[in-house]
Amino acid sequence: MARGNVKVKKSTKKFAKSGAQDREIQYRKKEKQIKHDMMDAEKRRIAREEAEEKEAERKHMEDVSRLDEIDPEFKEYLDKNDPDFGEAMEDDLAETLAPGEEGDEEEAGNDLRQDLVEEWFESLVSTNSLRALKKCIAAFRAAATQGYLNVGESDREGPSVTSTELFSYIVSEATQHIPNSFNLILERKKGGKAPHKCENWEKVRLFVRSYATGVATLLASQGLPDDLATHVLKYTIPLVEHLYTHSGASRALLKGCLHHVVQTNDKVQLMAFLVVRDMATPGRLPPTFTDICMKGMYLTFVKNTRTFTFETHSTVSYVMNECVELFGVDLASAYQHVFFYTRQLAVYLRTALQSGAGEEAFRHVYNWQYINSLRLWAMTVAKYHDEKELLPLVYPLAQIACGVVELFPAPKTFPLHLIVLSVINYISRTTGTYIPITSYVLRILSSPEFQKNYKTGDGKPVDLMFMLRAKKGDIANVSYQSSVFNEALYLLQEHLAIHSHSVGFPEMVYPVVARLKKLSKEVHGPKWRQAVNTVLQRIKNNTQFILAKRKDVSFGPSNVEKVTAFEAKLKESGTPLAKAFAKEKERRDESRKMRLEALKGGARKTVDEYADDSDSEEDLADLAAAEDVDEESEEQEGEEMEESEEEQEAQPPQKKRRK
Repeated sequence: MARGNVKVKKSTKKFAKSGAQDREIQYRKKEKQIKHDMMDAEKRRIAREEAEEKEAERKHMEDVSRLDEIDPEFKEYLDKNDPDFGEAMEDDLAETLAPGEEGDEEEAGNDLRQDLVEEWFESLVSTNSLRALKKCIAAFRAAATQGYLNVGESDREGPSVTSTELFSYIVSEATQHIPNSFNLILERKKGGKAPHKCENWEKVRLFVRSYATGVATLLASQGLPDDLATHVLKYTIPLVEHLYTHSGASRALLKGCLHHVVQTNDKVQLMAFLVVRDMATPGRLPPTFTDICMKGMYLTFVKNTRTFTFETHSTVSYVMNECVELFGVDLASAYQHVFFYTRQLAVYLRTALQSGAGEEAFRHVYNWQYINSLRLWAMTVAKYHDEKELLPLVYPLAQIACGVVELFPAPKTFPLHLIVLSVINYISRTTGTYIPITSYVLRILSSPEFQKNYKTGDGKPVDLMFMLRAKKGDIANVSYQSSVFNEALYLLQEHLAIHSHSVGFPEMVYPVVARLKKLSKEVHGPKWRQAVNTVLQRIKNNTQFILAKRKDVSFGPSNVEKVTAFEAKLKESGTPLAKAFAKEKERRDESRKMRLEALKGGARKTVDEYADDSDSEEDLADLAAAEDVDEESEEQEGEEMEESEEEQEAQPPQKKRRK
């Protein structure tokens, strides 16, 4: 009978396993079909836009051809004052340099000559005619299509550039003069009406699209020198407002700029971001393009945060700053993105917290992409918390952060706990919200690992900001334990210093004091015991300070206005714990700066410093003075999260059962 029961149990388990596999297959098929449908919809949209533009061009040419019958006087006026008006729309701009055109026998051939190109640009600057504009754009398109790395190839179809000097000349002259020519032809003054509302817009509409497509192609090419890329991006900003009616060219240009946002050169990064920010500014392009820019910027950030090491932290922090700055352009649109992606983080966390969750569900949370995304949204909400749009998202972010700490209680994940707790302290300090973390910090300090007598290690401090999990051998390392213990005490002091001006501080710290007194007798080592006693003394001094101040007041806790004024006055004057922590923070930051400078990388930016440099273009320029860093090779861990970011709706990851 017992054997029969065992067989039934095994068959049931086998059936359940088979059913789970079938559901996994069905889910992946459905996910693949959704991606396929989205790609088809995007292709149909692009094809529809191109067809509409071609139809508009055809109608324009029909109207021009019927001018003799409809309005002969206006046709005579055009022939006299602008003979190139109809001709400029007849042929594709890429065919301008083709041989066989009357009067252009010397232009025949596939190679562009320096003297001929210089003549075209001189004509464009002096006469500003449509014919000269057409030739200059055609030369620029030829150079952009060829690319810097392919300069000198003779087997190309169509016009080609034979030298890097000529390539640089064409690109620099075209980007500098062509956008200005558009404004001159439109007779548009600075600050005037939008280009697409000008009377002469139809004259330059196709030219704008062709030139913008060339710029996008050039920015997306490989091997473009940094100085040339900076020049192109600098003169692309005046072009943005001309792209209101060209959504396809706008998307291509945005993609090229996002490619340079994560480059190692600081000036290229800065100029690329300024173009993206200008495209996202409401009123410059259609309203929907603000959302497109924000989404593209965030996905670019996620793709480049798979690792967070000493070599990559400068790039990660720079792009994080840019994202925070971009979301401040339109807070109403920013709320939609912050809410959507914060909800996605919550979905991953909820799936991992469910009983029986597999290793795959944990990996969706246990990676740098998830942690850096949490940092980004914490910075965004904290920076704009004074605005009513983002303030309601403080509580969800705090809940997610606390859930991440609860997900991994093992000692090997203490570095992850400390990183997330620092994010919580940052939110609490900037928004003035009380988010209790003492239980999490005391759990780390009370770990049995700190009560054992380990003697391994070299005694040098370990930088915990670049690790999520300690290796098995590091747990028994006294250097690792000292770093974890000191960092936990530092975060506890920071949390208490943030609320040290509260009228209820003595009651708030009562359980903390009781646990620290017990901990001072349990920990091993005189240095740790001395550190705990130092924190206890600081808490005691601040408690006595608050009690002394409370004796002089004549109102009760129910009088909210007077309590708020009392706390504001104490915060402005400073409390003993806040002053002591400020000195502790200064010593800690200086020590870390010296340690990182010894590694020839400069000081690493903390969460506080991330938000300090994102207020203006001058601040971004100062931030761009950091040293160049090499991009690390992308790791496989966290790829599932990147794919799911590109979905239209957040879907919880499926559980992956172990064999």
